[in-house]
Amino acid sequence: MPAMLEDPTAPVIKRRLIAQDRTHIFPSDFPLPEGIVPKQVTLRDRVSIATIIPYSSPKQVPPPLLAYLADQFASEIEKGDTYPMLEPLPVDKFGEYWFGLFGAIMLLGDIHDADEVRSMAQHGVDWDKACLGSFYIKPNYPGRSSHVCNGGFLVTDRARNRGVGRLMGETYLEWAPKLGYIYSVFNLVYETNVASCRIWDALGFKRIGRVKGAGNLRSHPGELVDAIIYGRELGQEEDFVSEERFDKIRFYLKTGKYPNGADRAEKSRLRSASVHYKLIPAQGNEPEKLMLKGKEVISDTQGQYDIARQIHQDGHGGINKTTATINERYHWVRIKETVSQVIRNCPECSEMNKHLASSRVHYNSSKFRQEQGQQQNQPQQQQQPAKQPSPPEKPQPPQHQPPSQTPQTQAPATTPQRPLRPRPESPSTQLQIETAQAEQQQQQAYPAIPLVIYIWPHGKTSWKQMSPDAVLEITSANNYLAASLKIPIRGHEYA
Repeated sequence: MPAMLEDPTAPVIKRRLIAQDRTHIFPSDFPLPEGIVPKQVTLRDRVSIATIIPYSSPKQVPPPLLAYLADQFASEIEKGDTYPMLEPLPVDKFGEYWFGLFGAIMLLGDIHDADEVRSMAQHGVDWDKACLGSFYIKPNYPGRSSHVCNGGFLVTDRARNRGVGRLMGETYLEWAPKLGYIYSVFNLVYETNVASCRIWDALGFKRIGRVKGAGNLRSHPGELVDAIIYGRELGQEEDFVSEERFDKIRFYLKTGKYPNGADRAEKSRLRSASVHYKLIPAQGNEPEKLMLKGKEVISDTQGQYDIARQIHQDGHGGINKTTATINERYHWVRIKETVSQVIRNCPECSEMNKHLASSRVHYNSSKFRQEQGQQQNQPQQQQQPAKQPSPPEKPQPPQHQPPSQTPQTQAPATTPQRPLRPRPESPSTQLQIETAQAEQQQQQAYPAIPLVIYIWPHGKTSWKQMSPDAVLEITSANNYLAASLKIPIRGHEYA
């Protein structure tokens, strides 16, 4: 989604920040504003952790990483379905185009700062595995309209279908207002780019226009594709749900007066908020509560974390289950991100994940040994029908014999294929061996138990004792089926 009338080879459009009747240049290589720091996110699998690192100049990006992103962008241009450029950009031109004012890179893992990224480059990290995507933020128009921004997004080939685009879009909405922008426009989103359209529709962008026949795309030869123009105001959700903003809502509901310094737009938002919010006075030991549609509003980040941790510890449920439980009683923005952080920091869930990962590796190792044994026994099984034919069967003429029983085809069939064997020095092989040994030691304490499930309709509950310690509970009600399995692991009980 390039900026309006933008030439990738032209100089970077500088941001002109307008505040309190003052206008000044927002130069490249500037210190990042407060609040724009490396951000940890969780991918769609709810296990993998990634970090989005901000940059204000191409000089800050390690050259190998910059070259890798330039190659990925060139590949995207060659596909001819998302960006309008015809020719790829050299590395130096790409750096100025993408990181000339502000850009961000998503890397796999928990990374603290840009210095750690440079250290990764010095140690020769494989960027094809480590780099998930990148995006930039820059003015969509020059001069007096430079407070309207535009963004470009790039997901690497190996990071598809992992939720990378959605996470970068959410971060774009969070960081763009902190850079001084108040509105975002995407000028050229081809309607055939379904994945991108779904993201912007879900993130609150409005389809403010359509350009007929704007795309002569490679995937649609002889046909011109329409492009959608997306627009969205920035900062409304982020500012409006901040702790300071909630305090202003409380003040307005309590006194009926506007806070000092409130402009016309803020007064309008406060009047609209008074329709949906309700203030419950303090009663006894209960503090004053701000309610939104029957849910208590929690603006303090520490309070959000404490509530999420308490609810998670009650049953050690997953991200979706814990988030749904919180949504029933409380309200704050990005509840799922808070829950993800709580689960990552939960020692009992970390121990459980280790056991699950160990079980998967042991299962894969056992399956591999089983398949290897079948391959070794297969030639012998093919020879038995030829040596000992079944007595009741009538002899068939040679031309009607199956090919596998003819002398000519027996020789190739009895030649065993060389089985695939893992390298002894391979790390995966060592891990499988160590896991298999650990599983053998635990078999006495935790033997395999056959699983029997009884499903009872009309809300009845069935308890099935599978071992002295493991219990399975099945409940069916209102067309829903719930199952709870309680097992002991190292002195703790998990549900």
